[in-house]
Amino acid sequence: RSYNQSQFNRAVLAHRQPGSTFKPFVYLSAFEQAAEEGRADLTPATMVWDEPTTWTYDDQEWAPRNYEDSYDGHITLRRALALSRNIATIKIAEQTGFNRVASLWGRTKIGQPLKGYPSIALGVFELSPLEVATAYTLFGNGGIIAPPRAIARVASGEQTLKTKRESGPTVARPSTTYVVTSMMRSVVNEGTGAGARAAGFSLDAAGKSGTTNDLRDAWFVGFTPELLAVVWVGFDDNTPLGLSGTQAAVPIWTSFMLKALAGHANVHFEAPAGINAVDIDRDTGKLATPNCPRVTSETFLAGTE
Repeated sequence: RSYNQSQFNRAVLAHRQPGSTFKPFVYLSAFEQAAEEGRADLTPATMVWDEPTTWTYDDQEWAPRNYEDSYDGHITLRRALALSRNIATIKIAEQTGFNRVASLWGRTKIGQPLKGYPSIALGVFELSPLEVATAYTLFGNGGIIAPPRAIARVASGEQTLKTKRESGPTVARPSTTYVVTSMMRSVVNEGTGAGARAAGFSLDAAGKSGTTNDLRDAWFVGFTPELLAVVWVGFDDNTPLGLSGTQAAVPIWTSFMLKALAGHANVHFEAPAGINAVDIDRDTGKLATPNCPRVTSETFLAGTE
């Protein structure tokens, strides 16, 4: 915040745990596997038990907790991501295969290769804010990484030279990527990022908050179809910040996006081929009937509804 005090470029050089901002890649891995195997049992409406759980791995016991020890019992995958439930996400990573989650991340070509340990589901490794931003470009780009450019063009007099826009690696299908993007819209509309709506940000948007152990790092990654922004808040010496991503990062993201997109039209995320929207019962994840008290439209890979 003050170049006189420190020339350390945190956006590029600060390597911090991404925490829950990694969770969308867990769900993307799961949907990719389901698409590859032609399975219809894994959708945003699939129910999972969110309850205290202990995992045994390499003769070690691991008993992670949800934030503030809050558990929802039977919950849809969409709701689990919106509320950033740790246990539900680890169960999906386990069902998919921790190595498969690591393998999908490896296709991004970002950071160091990851090992398939259970803690991968909670983002227990390190990335810079720029690397997090780069990874998230795939959600607005049909599953393909769009490497950031520092310089868009160079102008001299009447001459303009545009820098080459390169396409990064393909990580996932457009359809599975869109399903996860749709789930991240719920983060902003009703989940841990809902403070953006309360503060007046009304454009169609998706995102994910992140909070690491002992409240050391606070993240929010959010994007519209035209703009992606990543906010990290923390201390260089890893001192606990004492604030979650919802408390510390969401307000900064919202303030920036309100100014950056002031006067812009509301552009919606466009569904690719192979996507169907169907009404479901919000509480059971089943197809809705006229008698269901709480109905919501859900996004499915075609054939899985």
